[in-house]
Amino acid sequence: MRRKFIPLLIILALLLGALGCALLSRPSLQSDTVEESVINEASGLASSIRTPGLLYTHNDSGGEASVYVLNKRALMPARIDLKGISNRDWEDIATGVDPRDGQPYVFVGDIGDNNAKYPSAFIYRFAEPEILDTLITVAKIDRIEFTYEDGPRDAEALFADPRSGDLYVISKREENCGIYRLAYPQSYDKANVARRVGTLPYSWVTAADISPSGNRILVKTYSKIFCYKRGKKQSVAESLAGKPKEMPYKLEEQGEAIAFDEHGKGYFTISERLGDTPVELYYYK
Repeated sequence: MRRKFIPLLIILALLLGALGCALLSRPSLQSDTVEESVINEASGLASSIRTPGLLYTHNDSGGEASVYVLNKRALMPARIDLKGISNRDWEDIATGVDPRDGQPYVFVGDIGDNNAKYPSAFIYRFAEPEILDTLITVAKIDRIEFTYEDGPRDAEALFADPRSGDLYVISKREENCGIYRLAYPQSYDKANVARRVGTLPYSWVTAADISPSGNRILVKTYSKIFCYKRGKKQSVAESLAGKPKEMPYKLEEQGEAIAFDEHGKGYFTISERLGDTPVELYYYK
């Protein structure tokens, strides 16, 4: 009897993998209010690799040089202060494993530039800490300085490719947003050059994330979320050149962040605080 069921299980597994974004197309929605007043302009979101079930977020321009840790019900068990750097305009956050040492890292994107005036942008990398206290200070931080090959621009989307270690930034304000690649390994001693590897047929990209296996990519604008399937041999640029599936999204007044959950089966968004409107963490699962 066992021999009859094994092929069926294999076929089912292959079918589920092929469906890709379709598996996320009808999620249930969980909504929780972020009560911590310190989180008021949440502009980035990423799932922890080291501590599954926790999320990282931060405020944007002028905020503290701090990363706030949230659980899936929007409670904040810890804060991570980054020593020796500032928040010029942090716009996104990502997590990824370094292919060389196999360790998980957090990447904070100081990539906002509303007037496209800064000659360089920065991504700050630090090793994911154990969340053993309510206040954690990180002093060892790698600074990835970079320039765009076609000049300064505003950006709010950052993710780390788990297959290659490459970092990707997507610009925000062009009619067709640019996709930029910072090839692995990135330099911490001199400025890197972000190469344009593609464009998206829409504008106002505010966030992006890639699934833990690298087989799906989410791109968020103010009003929509798109999911791109990625084949085993496809590059990120090839995937983002394909036709996406539009995903469910409860419109937020100022929604600028998105993250896959730790399994890549659901996704989170978070809003900014506007007037009396509270910060909400939404979980599509």
